[in-house]
Amino acid sequence: MKMPNLRSQNLERGRLSARMNPDARPISTKKLNDDGAYKSTDTSASNMEIEDLISLEEDSSGHNELTLLIKRQARILDRDESESIQCQQRSFSTAAGCHPGNTSLTFLTLLPYYLPVFSWANEYCAAYLLGDLISGLSLATFQIPLAISYSTSLAKVPITCGLYSLGIAPLIYMLFGSVPQMITGPEAPMSLIVGQAIEPLMHHAKKANLSASEYVVAITFVSGSTLLGFGLGRFGFLDNVLSELLLKGFISGVGAVMLINASIPLMGLEELLKHVINEEDKDIHSPFDKLCFVVSNFHKVHKLSLNISLYSFVSIWVCRFSKKLAARSQSRWLKHMSLIPEILIVVFTTTVMCNKLHWDEQGLQIVGSVTDASAKIPLYNPFSSTHLKMIKILGSSGFVCAMLGFFESTTALKSLGSRFDLPISSNRELVALGAINLACSVFGGLPSFGGYGRSKINAITAKTTCSGAIMGILSLLTARFLLRLLYFIPKCVLSVITAVIGVLLMSEGPKEIIFHWKSRGYDELFTFCVTFITTIFFSIEAGIAVGLIYLLLRVIRNSAESNIQILGRIPGTNTFLNADLAQSSASQKFPQGWESVLQHSSKRRYSQLDVFTDGLRPLNLQALEEIEGCLIIKIPEPLTFTNASDLRSRLKRLEMYGSAKAHPALKRSRDLSMSKYMLFDLEGMSSIDSSAAQLLLHSLQSYSRRGIKTFFIKVSRSPVLRARLKNSGITKMLNLHFQCVVACGLSDESASFTNAISDEGSSLVKSIEGTDANRVLSLVLLDAPFFGHIRDALWVIDHYEQRCCTDENALV
Repeated sequence: MKMPNLRSQNLERGRLSARMNPDARPISTKKLNDDGAYKSTDTSASNMEIEDLISLEEDSSGHNELTLLIKRQARILDRDESESIQCQQRSFSTAAGCHPGNTSLTFLTLLPYYLPVFSWANEYCAAYLLGDLISGLSLATFQIPLAISYSTSLAKVPITCGLYSLGIAPLIYMLFGSVPQMITGPEAPMSLIVGQAIEPLMHHAKKANLSASEYVVAITFVSGSTLLGFGLGRFGFLDNVLSELLLKGFISGVGAVMLINASIPLMGLEELLKHVINEEDKDIHSPFDKLCFVVSNFHKVHKLSLNISLYSFVSIWVCRFSKKLAARSQSRWLKHMSLIPEILIVVFTTTVMCNKLHWDEQGLQIVGSVTDASAKIPLYNPFSSTHLKMIKILGSSGFVCAMLGFFESTTALKSLGSRFDLPISSNRELVALGAINLACSVFGGLPSFGGYGRSKINAITAKTTCSGAIMGILSLLTARFLLRLLYFIPKCVLSVITAVIGVLLMSEGPKEIIFHWKSRGYDELFTFCVTFITTIFFSIEAGIAVGLIYLLLRVIRNSAESNIQILGRIPGTNTFLNADLAQSSASQKFPQGWESVLQHSSKRRYSQLDVFTDGLRPLNLQALEEIEGCLIIKIPEPLTFTNASDLRSRLKRLEMYGSAKAHPALKRSRDLSMSKYMLFDLEGMSSIDSSAAQLLLHSLQSYSRRGIKTFFIKVSRSPVLRARLKNSGITKMLNLHFQCVVACGLSDESASFTNAISDEGSSLVKSIEGTDANRVLSLVLLDAPFFGHIRDALWVIDHYEQRCCTDENALV
């Protein structure tokens, strides 16, 4: 007697029984979807299925064992599901009222997040003011000379550009910045980018009666707009893409460029360089050209400038070395030596000596008069027609400044955040840096970013971002009232400061090279070298561009490579592992006497380790066996359009050679009969996009035309993934192979089996009996047309092959 069809239930979701279960409590008419959301469900369809199940049980009197199995399993799952759903409902209703997503945030709640100044303003006290005041004064003593040096030696712009940048940036960061220890202002690499960008345009600027500050406005405005746009667009994740070694290579290149550029004023060759460029019409702009100029004209150095530079350079380094020794000392007074402003002392001493000894009359280049620039505070309109034309020319330089400054600031943010346990938001910092540079562009300031060195010094006593604001106010006061006191500052001394910073920037390069050479990180070394060399021989923009392009190619290459594996079975077990890894490990040489130790360790750990992910050599040294007629492939990653094409080519290689590492020029080494069945272990494939699904479907269709049957194993229960497989037609094709193998693989004596697929993809069972009925039921009802384990698929294929052999023998 035929039993009525019933739609099989997913055993993991359970069944609802129409009969009253005394052990089960009332169950809600709402249930949890896969994503955890509660939705009302129509119970009419479930009731119909329950009635079918009951009628199946009552009409199947001849199948007592199967009936009892279904009853027992339905009751157990009924009780489990009712208890599980009730617990989930109680916990959900309890947590719903206090869940953060259900709380409406007020304006006063959000204000401290977007304007962090309000998070500490109410708690500000005299102790905080004292710490911030000490930090602000200490920073001003060496940051103001640095800003002047960056303006004159690197950017080749008026002093006020650096001072206004150092003054405005900390004031804006006090409002928007979230890291109390961070100090913003002009940075050496970005100042050098500005100098190299505007240097070729200065000849035209003199004819058009334009000052260098006009070009600075355009570059700073582009930097600020880029950073603000990236912050509002939530592009803070970009800091995770940039390789640290690319940044190190670029910073080392910038340090070398700073040394080369500083060597010209150090030796008093500035006037000679201007004469060579103007009179002989030579294009000397790249660092390599300037290095050649210095070498060829070394005999023409200005001796007084060179002597002052050497004494200043040695004095700064001796003082820095003494401060390091004092910091390690146990004496309290010696530790205070770290607060000595060696740069300010050298600048002050040489300025006084230049004034008293009249060095300027002996040919020494000095800063000269800057009183006209300080007569009034400049205000620029970045949207004027003049600046808009400049933006078209200098836009690329502004973008490079923005990117490099953001990555450098992020490095400082992460270091400070980990040191002081601070919550860091890259998006908020992008907005803060964007606002800083937009404000600086109005005053003609250099691009400003956070620096780790000065921030680390600020963290000694600073409590809030008010310390940077104090330093900024002192910088603005200097720009407004004290510029005339800077008249006798020797330019060579400012270049000495630049050279010291350049040496510090280059100091980390050798450590990185040694580390990656020892660890054989040749890709990282090539990234470092190509960035450094391009920066030296061409320009800073070219260096960062070439480095980013090479890094992007590496990212694309890594994402486009598929990591599929061919699996082999350890003899006598149901354990499968990567055959390529096993072969490479088997060829590994070990010291004499280790074989027995490895074998013993291997036997002892079989039951404890997941060999799909475990790379221990003792496991991989075992001989693996290949299942006859079956090619078992593991896809351990999500499939996207980037790696799907490579997946198809690697599948072909596995089919022909049995290894993903085989060279495609080799002749076929794997027999066609060994690929009658393709088993895909998809445990790691958590998602698949539409393009990858299309390529995978084409591969399955190609296998089907060649008579190869495919099966999917351990498919994720993600609704999005399964819907993609169904809508793309992959599930339908798998169903055809599943029906063929499962339905025909059971003998008439052991089972009378028909498998059809409903709209939802569940199986329809007519009758099952025999010794293997329970196992067939579990395989078919659980997750058709997918298998839960490789051994289940092999078991069904084995029965199918035995059935085929029996039929052939019967015909003979």
